[in-house]
Amino acid sequence: MEILGIIAGFAILILVTYKGWSVYLASFLGACAVILLAGLPLEETLATGYIGGIGGIVTSLLGMFLFSAVMARLYAVSGAAASISLTLCGALLREEDTPARRQLMGVLMVILSSALICYGGINAAIVIITIYPIALAVFEKCDIPKRFAPGVILGGCVTFSLSGPGTPQPTNLIPASILGTSPSAGLVPGLVGMAVEIAVMVAVLQRMISRAKAKGERFAYGPRDTAVSPEQKLPPFLVSLLPLAMLFVLFNLLGVGILFCTLAAALLSLVLFLPYLDRAGLREEINQGFASALTPVGSIGAVFGFASCVQRVPAFQEIVDAILGMELDPFLMCMLAVALLCALTGGSTTGQSIVLPIVGPVLQAKGMAPALIHRIAAFSATTLDSLPYSGTILMTLSHADLRMKDAYPAIFVSTTLATTAAAGVVTLLLYLFPGLA
Repeated sequence: MEILGIIAGFAILILVTYKGWSVYLASFLGACAVILLAGLPLEETLATGYIGGIGGIVTSLLGMFLFSAVMARLYAVSGAAASISLTLCGALLREEDTPARRQLMGVLMVILSSALICYGGINAAIVIITIYPIALAVFEKCDIPKRFAPGVILGGCVTFSLSGPGTPQPTNLIPASILGTSPSAGLVPGLVGMAVEIAVMVAVLQRMISRAKAKGERFAYGPRDTAVSPEQKLPPFLVSLLPLAMLFVLFNLLGVGILFCTLAAALLSLVLFLPYLDRAGLREEINQGFASALTPVGSIGAVFGFASCVQRVPAFQEIVDAILGMELDPFLMCMLAVALLCALTGGSTTGQSIVLPIVGPVLQAKGMAPALIHRIAAFSATTLDSLPYSGTILMTLSHADLRMKDAYPAIFVSTTLATTAAAGVVTLLLYLFPGLA
C-alpha cells in the first residue's frame, strides 16, 4: 500500500496539473493520497510534512529569488532584456538568409539570450517572463510557430544555465553548499556538457519545427500576447549587460554571497536603466518585482511539500536503498540516483536538497571526490525534474497560454532529451579523466 500511495500521489499530481489546476491543489491532493494510502497520521503529516516542507524550501530559496526578481522586472520594463535579444537578432540575421538559416538563428538566439540572463543571476522562473515577449519578436521574424517558444526558452534557462560551472543558480549552489565544493567544480567537463545540450536541442528542435512548417504551421500571436513596440527606447546593449556581468564577477571571482550579489546587481540595474523607466510608475514596478519572487518559490515549495510527505513513507527509504544498492560503478550510480530521486521529489532544487545528503556520503565512501559528485549531480538533476507536473513548466504554459499537449514535445527535447545526453557525456568525461574536476 505504501508503494501504491506514492504512485497514486504522483499520478494525482501529474493529472491535476495537466488539467490546468493550481500546483498547490495538485500537490495537496497528491500528498493526501500518499498519507492516507500509506497509513500515516493525516493532520500531523500535513502540518509538519507538507506545510513544513513548503516553509523550509521558501526559507532556503527566497534570498536567491528576492532581488533577482526585482532585477528581472527592471530588465523587462526598461527594455534591457529586449536590447540584448534584439542586438543578437540584428547581428545574426541577414536579409539574404534562407528560411532554414533564419530558423536556426532564431532558435539559437532565444536559447542564448535566455541562458545569458539566467547565467547572469536572474532566476530561471523569472527569466521566462522576461524573455517571452522577446522570443515572440524573434519567432515572428523567423516565422517559427509559437508552440515551440516554451521549449526554446526553457532550453536556455532550465538546462545548462542551471547545471553549468559557475552559474549562480540553486541547482549549482546546492551541491556546493552540501558537499563543500566550488561552484566552478568540473569546469572543463561542464563546458563540454553545455555544448552537448545546445547541439542536441538545436538539432532536434530544428527538425521538429521544419516538419511543423511543412504541414502549414506558421507564427501567430496569441490573444494574450503583446508585441515589443518598435518605438520603445532601449538601453544600449553593453549597458544592458553590465549588471549581469557584475553579478557573475562578484559571485564567481570574488566569492560574494548570492543575496548581496543580486542586491548589488539590482541596484546597478536601477541606476543604469533609470533613464529608460517610467519614474511615475517605478514604485509599482519594484513592488511587483518583489511580489513576483513569491510565485516561483511557492510553486517549488508546493512540490517540495509533496515530496516531504513522500519521504515520510517507509517505502521511500526502501526505494532509495534499492537505487543505492544497485551494483553499478559509482559514477553511473551518481548519475542515475540523482536523476531518479529528483524525479521522485519533483525538481532539481528540491531533489538535490533531499538526495545529496543521502547519496553524497555513500558515493564518497566508494571513492568519488566531492567535486566529481557536484558536477555529475548538477547535470543529472536537470534530466527528469521537468516532467509535466513541474511548477516551472506549468507557469511557462500558463504565461504563454498554450496547452500541454501542444507545447510539451518541444519542452521534453530541451529539458529531458538534451540534458540526459549532456549528463551522460559529463559523467563519462569525469569517469575517464577524474582530474578534470
